[in-house]
Parts: sequence; C-alpha cells; structure tokens
Amino acid sequence: MKKINTKEIIKLKKTKLKFPIIKHLETRFSPRFFKDEKVDSKIINSMIEAGRWAPSAYNHQPWYFYWSSQGSVAYKKIFSSLSERNQWAKTAPVLMVGCYLKEREGKTNVFAQYDLGASVMSMTIQAQSFGIYTRQMGLFDHKKLQKLLNIPKEYEPFVVLAVGKIGDYAKIDEVLLERELQKRERKTNISKKLA
Repeated sequence: MKKINTKEIIKLKKTKLKFPIIKHLETRFSPRFFKDEKVDSKIINSMIEAGRWAPSAYNHQPWYFYWSSQGSVAYKKIFSSLSERNQWAKTAPVLMVGCYLKEREGKTNVFAQYDLGASVMSMTIQAQSFGIYTRQMGLFDHKKLQKLLNIPKEYEPFVVLAVGKIGDYAKIDEVLLERELQKRERKTNISKKLA
C-alpha cells in the first residue's frame, strides 16, 4: 500500500459542508494515530472545564472523568481494558475514561448517558480549539476497568477517549492505514421542518 502523509489524511477527512459551521466542528475528526508528544495538563484541564459546563438534565452533571498520560501505571490499566480492535490507542499520549452517575435521588438516571455525551462533545471541541484531537471508544472491558481504577460502583465507565496531536501518517502501519482511509460520510437527510 502506498504511504500517505498527515496532510493527505486531513484533506481526505475534510468535512463536506452543506452550510457553514464553526471551525472547530468543521476540522474535527477522530484519528487512530497520534503524535508521540505530551499533552500539556493545562489543555486537559481546559477540556475538563469545558465538559464541566455542558448542559445536563436537572443540572445534575452526572459525569466524572479519569485520565492518565502515556507511560504511567494508570495509563497501562486503561489500555489493558481496550478491545483488540482499539489497540491502535497505544499511540495516544493521554487516555481518558468518561463515567456517568447511574442514579439520581435513588432512581435510574435515564438522561445520564446523554448528559455524559454532551460533556464529552464539549471537551472534544475544546480540545480541537488547541489543535488536539480525540477519538472516543466504547469497546473496552467495563468491569475490568472499573476494578483496575477503583471506580466507585455508583459510576459506570462508558467511554474511553484517546487524546493528542495527530500523528505522522508516514509512520502508520498498513492495516491501520487501511482503516483510516475509509471514506468519511454523513447522512444528508436528518431533519424535517414541521408546519
């Protein structure tokens, strides 16, 4: 397979807009290959702050995040819970676990996953404003991760985020490159104006 560089990947993943949107949404995509460069903790803190101010049902804010940098014991624990399909995440400088609080006032919080998603999206756009990319993963061993990180039982680990600068695609292995070259498409008919 022909080698490809990062600029070509960014061009391939370029959003084909029907209407204008803000730059950070337009340039966002989810790479599977990251640069071996530390992410400043100030950027992570800004991401978490953006997530903190996301909307939530009843302003309950049922989210909690655990994160760790590459090379740490906690990073290895998070990575060990990922499915075989997500082993590409070894290049991410930061792995972050998004959890939701399962109950509100003794009852199942039916909005918690939705609220966590809003928080993660806020974090994703904040990261993009710094030139930092994220990729969200749902394929991991939830129970194993909960045990390894000593996550309280009232919280449910729901998503793992890979966080970092986009990598040098000239160095990516062929199998992963093949996945990255898949066409990026979106449905075009997702709304209907009602009278």
